[in-house]
Order: sequence, then structure tokens, then C-alpha cells
Amino acid sequence: MFRYFLIFILLSFHSQAKQVEISVAAPEIFPFVYLNDKQEVIGLFVDCLNNSTNENYTFKAMVLPWARALEEVKHNRIDALMPAAYTKQRAKYLAYPDTPMFKFLSDVLVKKESSSFTSFEEAKKQNKLIAKVRSKALREDIKARIESPGLTILNIKDTKTALKMVLQNRIDYFVGDPQMIKYTAQQANMVGEFSFVKLSDKTSPSYLAFSKRFAKNNDIKQIMNGISCNNLQID
Repeated sequence: MFRYFLIFILLSFHSQAKQVEISVAAPEIFPFVYLNDKQEVIGLFVDCLNNSTNENYTFKAMVLPWARALEEVKHNRIDALMPAAYTKQRAKYLAYPDTPMFKFLSDVLVKKESSSFTSFEEAKKQNKLIAKVRSKALREDIKARIESPGLTILNIKDTKTALKMVLQNRIDYFVGDPQMIKYTAQQANMVGEFSFVKLSDKTSPSYLAFSKRFAKNNDIKQIMNGISCNNLQID
């Protein structure tokens, strides 16, 4: 009996010793990743990682400004970055798995309820200002529609700041993720202040992207097999 107990203890110790903690950097994007009143990192993506079925890995999420998060992963000081859209430039220093972590709905254009929007060409004629969140990469087809008439896209710190700037008439339009905008407006008591213009029906895949060094030493395909975020309930 003692021998079986000893074997059980040794196997348990061996299993724990093999477990790898993956550090994950993310910008604060409510409701997916954000800090609560106790400065704890929580959110839908954090829950998704913590519910991973892969027992060989655990995750430690941390909130950082987008530029710093990108640099930390790029230089192998943090293991992974989320959520990261795929770009050819980023693929030079980030390792993308085959499977996206989540698919975002297409971006929408946000305007004040009392404002109007007809087209980007008309916005150019009227010298309208359009903004997006600095950490967000616009999908190429939407980016082309904005840039084709020669409009300048301003980069703003976060969704909450952008929505406030729309209300304050400091910018005319804001292009962003509808889910983030909805939750942020609810949190900031700004519901009913805006109207939305749908720009596309396509979804945008977003990834848990890894540092090149981490991907070289770990099986990122196996890691992603234990993660499923596409069934997140987002009202």
C-alpha cells in the first residue's frame, strides 16, 4: 500500500514539475481584458485562458500599454500577446498559431446620435476627423475605404477616450470593435449617445501570438488545442 502511495506522490510531483507558466501581455480592452477595483487582471479572454484543458500549461495575464506589450513579446521578455491581429510585419517577430483565439465582429463607425455620415468621400470634403484605438489594426478593406479619399486616421489611447472625444466634438467619427464599444459605453454611462454605421459583414480573426523564442521551445499548436474562446457569450 505504501509503495502505491509513493508512486502516486512521485507522479503528482512529476506532473507539477512539467507545468509551464505562460506570461501573456494584453492592452486593457474591456470586457476582454481589464483591471478590476483590486487591480486584478480579469475579463472574458482571461477566463478563457484559465479554462484551458491543457494541464501542462498555466497562464499569467498582465495589462500593459499596447506598444510596450508588443515590444516585450518581440524581445522575448514576455511569452505571448493577445489579442493580436495577423500582419506580415508582426509575423517577422511574432509566432502565430494556425488557429485564431477569437473572431471579432467587423468594425463599425461610431458617431454622435445627432451627427450624420454618408460616405468617407463626403467626410473628406467636410474635413472630418476619424480615429481608431492605437493598439487596433484595421482590416485592410476597411482601412482602404478610409484612406482612399485621403482621410487621416488619428490613433487614440483607448475606446473610452475615443468615445468621450466624439461627445466633446474633438473628433467626428470613431472606427472600432462594436463589442468593445458597447461594453465601454455601458461602463461609462454613455449608452444612447451614439449611433453606428456598419462597415462590413466579415469577421476578423485575432490570435494569441507568441514570442519567437517561446514558440521554438514549446508546441504552440498543442497549447491552442486546449483553448477555445469562440464560444464566449457576448450579449
